[in-house]
Amino acid sequence: MSYLKKLLTDCPRRPDLIRRRQFLSTIAGLSSCTLSHGALGRARLPRVGVVGGGIVGAALAFELARSGARVALFEKIEPGCGATRNSFAWLNAFVDDAHYRELRLRSLALYHGLDRQLRLGIRWGGYANWASTEEQLQGWRATAAQLAGAAHPARAIDASELMRLVPGLAPGPVTAAFYSSLDGHLDPLAVTQRFIAAARRHGATMHCPGEVQALGFSSGRLNHVMSSGRRVPLDRLVVAAGTDTPRVLEMIGFRLRLRHAPGILAHSTRLPAISPVICDAPGGLLFKQMADGSVVASDAPEPPDLPVHHEIRERASDFPDDALRALHGNRILGKVQALLPAVRGMALERLTLGYRPMPLDDRPIVGPVPTAPDVHVVVTHSGVTLAPILARYVTSEVLAGEREPWLSPYRPERFGVMAAS
Repeated sequence: MSYLKKLLTDCPRRPDLIRRRQFLSTIAGLSSCTLSHGALGRARLPRVGVVGGGIVGAALAFELARSGARVALFEKIEPGCGATRNSFAWLNAFVDDAHYRELRLRSLALYHGLDRQLRLGIRWGGYANWASTEEQLQGWRATAAQLAGAAHPARAIDASELMRLVPGLAPGPVTAAFYSSLDGHLDPLAVTQRFIAAARRHGATMHCPGEVQALGFSSGRLNHVMSSGRRVPLDRLVVAAGTDTPRVLEMIGFRLRLRHAPGILAHSTRLPAISPVICDAPGGLLFKQMADGSVVASDAPEPPDLPVHHEIRERASDFPDDALRALHGNRILGKVQALLPAVRGMALERLTLGYRPMPLDDRPIVGPVPTAPDVHVVVTHSGVTLAPILARYVTSEVLAGEREPWLSPYRPERFGVMAAS
């Protein structure tokens, strides 16, 4: 444990709780601050379209609507049907860039206020990470090092405390471990629906199915979009369409490449309550228990490089058959059962295969599009974690017309502009 104690500032009497309170109180003002109608002056309330009904688009629609905009949310299939539905939905700040980590911490603080206000049902159980062998220590140390000097409530723990946090856990040898009390997880579909319902209460309208097919301009200014054959008048547009974002941006001559990033998650049938803690076990196994009792788990960032996965690894496609789905799902849940003997025999309910909107440099892409300043883009892999803070900052930019300094490192200009052919 000495390595982590050197990395993290040691505090007496449960430093994780002390730092958690300090962090939340430091930026608690974020959770109660929204743009008022006064911030918009006496100008006509703008008509703002949001493309994409995932968790980011839903949070944007809510924030824009409650700040006074007349919002139209466009979703071509159904809310949350893309990356949102297939997300592990872990709220965390584990990145190796200080600025990006702070952005994520600010978003976690906003989630606390939104959780109370909208009853999002977030499980604030924290996150535990441990290593069992000397060989695994290298990866464990890299994760722990991301917390060095950060306003993040993490602390070293031993095997006995790990097993208190997760009753029934049989972790085997524990060479090193830490626990972060700030982390949480949520049901991404349920939270998306909560945001949409709240946006509607503030006057937002929903176009679903509503695929955006064309953008219309007059004298260089956006004035409408064509959606499923309908002309919808608009003054501004925010594109938060996940993996569909490049298609929409090509309509205005901005070519954006995203990295192909498939991922699978095994979902069990419902079980008795075990623990709200997210567990990051040796060997890459990540699992959590949802509020409904089901266990969600993954053991790799993408499907293994095998011939049977060729199509999935090359392009967005489905598994060739249900047998392969069951094979992966039972394999992953088998690893969970080895660590939690009390749940041995739990059944696989489903295996999800999703495609994440992954920027080439793994950082968010946020801001007005250089070829069309009335159009904003918001695309990021960490959409579940970042949805509240990106919605807050983009709303400010769209309605107040001022560029938010906190978004400076994440502008779309860093990828250049190419005319769409």
